[in-house]
Amino acid sequence: MLGFFTFLVVLGLFGFMYSRSLAKRAKVTDYLNEYARAEQPKISNARQQLVDMKSLSGRTFVDRIINKWNNLLSLLGKNGSLKIIIFFAVLLFLAKFFNDNFVQTKFHYIAIIFLLLGSFVGYSWLQSRQKKAFEEAFPVALNMLTSAVSAGESITHAISYVGEALEGRVAEEFSTMGKRLQLGEAPEEVFRKSCVRFPYPTFYFFVITIQANMERGGQLKDIIQRLNRLMFNIRAIEKKKNALTSEARVSAKIVGAIPFIFLIMMRFLSPENFEFVMEDPNGRLLLYYMLASEALGIAIIWGLMKSVR
Repeated sequence: MLGFFTFLVVLGLFGFMYSRSLAKRAKVTDYLNEYARAEQPKISNARQQLVDMKSLSGRTFVDRIINKWNNLLSLLGKNGSLKIIIFFAVLLFLAKFFNDNFVQTKFHYIAIIFLLLGSFVGYSWLQSRQKKAFEEAFPVALNMLTSAVSAGESITHAISYVGEALEGRVAEEFSTMGKRLQLGEAPEEVFRKSCVRFPYPTFYFFVITIQANMERGGQLKDIIQRLNRLMFNIRAIEKKKNALTSEARVSAKIVGAIPFIFLIMMRFLSPENFEFVMEDPNGRLLLYYMLASEALGIAIIWGLMKSVR
């Protein structure tokens, strides 16, 4: 009963976070579609949209799942599948240790909880690390791209130049795009694959700008410079937001961790009280209340932090 209730609480929290993620993605997609419609002129019905926005991140749910899996393997680097297997094995070992020493309930409930939470935390950490590296390297890449275009280079050679001059995953992606474009691959397909690996609004704007310029021409230099300034402004706002909310975030983490730390300490310092909470029906009511209130509080704080603009 304890494991099943805990599983329901964690599953509800995971579903809430996933629904928020879907809502955020839908908002970004709507904004990008609005941006694309605002930038393109009226043309014939045979080709009313210059950039197919759905193709950038996948047309169907299955496409998006496949894109996320490929992006995960790309984030993990060499032997990505083996790393995933080892990670799941470690999670199962921790679940077994936690169940044997603390909860002592049905193992499959605890295993599912550990796998869900571990996968969510691990994937979020990988995405956060990639996004941080992207935000640091992409403005430099845009500056170099602007300089190359100003010097008279074509957009294809300018992309290749950025890939050769920089280092890191952003440079590797520019190098890959340049090589594929030079080999004659369709720009739509090249940019679609890149957007799978860098699913960020700023990169979407960059792709829209480049693809529109390759299709119809325009002042590419000025547009990239404005995009670069916009990125710097966004980073400044994000840093300011993080500074203003840092105290609240740290306080929420500490308050959320205190009940679990106390429960672990009680396992060794007061075994009789620990057994009362874990085994006695009246004691389990306290445990249920703690888990439910923790999950609700974390969900509310997480939602408030994500809603900060």
